[in-house]
Amino acid sequence: MIMFCLCSEININGIEFYSVNKVTVKRSVKTIADTAKIYLPVSSRLIQKGKHATNIETAKLFKIGDKVSIKLGYNGNLNTEFIGYVKQFNYKQPLEIECEDEFYNTRHKSINISGEMSLEELLNLCGLDVLYCEKLKLKNFVSDQKPVSWVLGKLKSKYGLDIFFTNEGKLIASKAFKTVDKTVKYRFRDNVISESELKFQKNTDHKILIKAVCFLSDGTKIEEKYGEEGGIVKNTYFYDVQDKDELQLLAEYEMQKYFSDSYKGRFKTFLFPFAQPCMNAELTDPLYFERDGNYFISSTDVSFSSSGARRTVEIGSQI
Repeated sequence: MIMFCLCSEININGIEFYSVNKVTVKRSVKTIADTAKIYLPVSSRLIQKGKHATNIETAKLFKIGDKVSIKLGYNGNLNTEFIGYVKQFNYKQPLEIECEDEFYNTRHKSINISGEMSLEELLNLCGLDVLYCEKLKLKNFVSDQKPVSWVLGKLKSKYGLDIFFTNEGKLIASKAFKTVDKTVKYRFRDNVISESELKFQKNTDHKILIKAVCFLSDGTKIEEKYGEEGGIVKNTYFYDVQDKDELQLLAEYEMQKYFSDSYKGRFKTFLFPFAQPCMNAELTDPLYFERDGNYFISSTDVSFSSSGARRTVEIGSQI
């Protein structure tokens, strides 16, 4: 029988911890910032090479803005769960260190711009390292000495973009499902601990109205509707459509997603297999093989402590 021993490696400003009271990590494509919390003893025993060990108040070892990395796993096999910065301290017992990913730096940088430009040009002016963004023209976008964090929030709300950072600090401003890269395999009653929050839904009888919005390459906005008025309204955004006829077809296709048999919700697993947002979750069920399918991972919540470690995986649309 293989024994799995929990292990961790927490690095804050070059100081490493190999045991903690608790760690939580929340990552999602629906929020711009990923966050983490590290719980440490209020006092620590600091061991430095060539010096005697000393007791010190833990919070005095760190400061706001310090770089943070969190690695978790089993038997010395670690995965990087989070990279970011110390955002604030909560002086409790144990000490609570709140962390934020690369979004942290956008709060402390302001930009003054106006006029017509592409989305990529705007993001570059904000000093962001862009991994992928939509080919979108912005008409008269104005930021009067606003923080870059405000600019990202405005882009997200106005254009319906999924805006988030990778663990490497690179920005994605697009529809998140376009960036799916790796596949992680889950088998019910095997490496899935709990599926109580995961439901398999049959074709819905609800009234649904799709409101499809498209921003054309010249920055013009067009809209189309498909479905029944008086029911659930689903807003969806597109950026590479030629005309209203194509947008209407895309709205019809979007409607099919809500009438297909598929899983909705979240499920709980161990730390392995490693998973993060933008991965493809391949779900298989030996009892109900007709339900097998691939789903976009939209968020993950990790909880780690001496009593155990779990990852909660939330899935989005079927791939």
